[in-house]
Amino acid sequence: MSSFIPKTISGISQTVERTVFSAEHARFPGLLQGTDPRAKLAMVILLLLAASTARHLVVVIGVYLVSLLFARLSLLPSSVLLKGVWLGMPLFAAIVALPTVFTMPGRALLTVGTLGDMQIAVSDNGLSSAILLVVRAGTSVSLGLLLVLTTRWTDLLKSLRILHVPDAFIVVFGMTYRYLFLLLHAVNGLFLARASRTVGPIEGREQRRWIASTTGVLVNKSFKMSEDVYQAMVSRGFTGEIKTLAEFRMADRDWLLLGLVVVFVASTMLLDRGLA
Repeated sequence: MSSFIPKTISGISQTVERTVFSAEHARFPGLLQGTDPRAKLAMVILLLLAASTARHLVVVIGVYLVSLLFARLSLLPSSVLLKGVWLGMPLFAAIVALPTVFTMPGRALLTVGTLGDMQIAVSDNGLSSAILLVVRAGTSVSLGLLLVLTTRWTDLLKSLRILHVPDAFIVVFGMTYRYLFLLLHAVNGLFLARASRTVGPIEGREQRRWIASTTGVLVNKSFKMSEDVYQAMVSRGFTGEIKTLAEFRMADRDWLLLGLVVVFVASTMLLDRGLA
């Protein structure tokens, strides 16, 4: 059996466990770790708004530099936001933006070829739009990753209430994320059990038959586990609202940091409008 699928699933589960459930970086004595989760969520939303609405590259780069500054002050390793974001994300964004490079009107920078009587060339407007899209996507992913890494998962879910997100949605979202992790571990166990009982190569037909039967077993296990978890929660007094021991209190420095971000975002919007 090819090891591509089990290695991929194992890598995904390890990444989820390391970045979300271990809360390793959320325990660091950094700037954002000691900030109220509600203030962090509001700051990230404001910075995402500034990056997503900016029409000029310099503005988006400015927002990204702020995210790097926050990461530095939060004692996060540079590889987290650099390698973790820019090694894979730009490729996907570049593929999405590739047609824009050739279809957007503008001054031709590089002629690729001809298609009949039509000349295929890279335009200056298309290239600048593609670069803006890639940098904007990288900045947005960096901000989201910064929020997740510096905030405990339960605190992050609880802070969603400032957006008036319904409690039912928060409960479902939190349980779904954790259940996905358990499901990945169950899949890893099935692949490990299969590999430990396999000697020699297996035909493709037999592999497909095993995957089909395993999928059915996994679905049955997931339904059984979800029902058991719900019954256990109800027996322990669950009434539809998840309560945590953490109590949020906005300190003076939280208000100050939030105010600085508001001023920065307003300045970037004015700058972006002025550059137009």
